[in-house]
Amino acid sequence: MQTLREEKGPPLPLSSMRLFIPPLRLVCAALWQVVERRDIMDYGLLEEFATSVLEIVPELMTYRERVQLLMGLRARLVLELCRCDDELCRPDTVQPHLNRIRSCVSNQKGEVSDPKVEASEASFMKLIETLLEQPEERELFFQFLKHVNDLMHGLYSNAWPHTQLPVTYSATSQVHNP
Repeated sequence: MQTLREEKGPPLPLSSMRLFIPPLRLVCAALWQVVERRDIMDYGLLEEFATSVLEIVPELMTYRERVQLLMGLRARLVLELCRCDDELCRPDTVQPHLNRIRSCVSNQKGEVSDPKVEASEASFMKLIETLLEQPEERELFFQFLKHVNDLMHGLYSNAWPHTQLPVTYSATSQVHNP
């Protein structure tokens, strides 16, 4: 099996590689801001960058990990579009993102299909179809998600102080140097 370098020719000289570093750092910093701010409407950019990186270095993740990451980012964007007002929750707005999800599941070159991944994709597509066609179901779904998020936040914030152990310093635990 040929390596990436053998397929693409000789590696770039170090002086040329130095030209790529500043723009790559800038892109990574911008994408990190998207993650930190949880700017869901820009998750598509994050997914495209991850796709590019994983095409260059596919051994970073397994098939299932790649699909979960790429599909998860795009799915979060689709759900946000469905949660927004009726202007964004339209089939013509959502369809390109659904196509991208389908392509990330089916275009993993040389990978054996995974029934769990395919089932996950199928159930997500069915959910989105329901959310697009039935506004009352969409409203109930997002109310349910809000309640679950509130519950999880409450459980987390109530459990967190109890799981921290107090740090005490005693004379017996200190190291004495003669």
